[in-house]
Amino acid sequence: MQITERKINIKNSTLNYLIVELKEECQTVISLINQLQLSNLTDNQKGDILVELLTSTIHLNSHCDRDLQELISDELESADDVDRI
Repeated sequence: MQITERKINIKNSTLNYLIVELKEECQTVISLINQLQLSNLTDNQKGDILVELLTSTIHLNSHCDRDLQELISDELESADDVDRI
């Protein structure tokens, strides 16, 4: 089965890129959590998964900063302006 990437309907190319990156990192986190639910993990495997999860959560924390919030806010304001026309 082939998964096709759907376009994100965001005008700002920087915001569009950041949202795609955010989606990918969230998918990584979900995958890691699913791996942690496996019952037959060795301590080494669990440790490797937790290290990757830590890295992903740090990336998400730095990714979801004030700049991203402002870009989203700007997009909302832009969408509001279009709705009023």
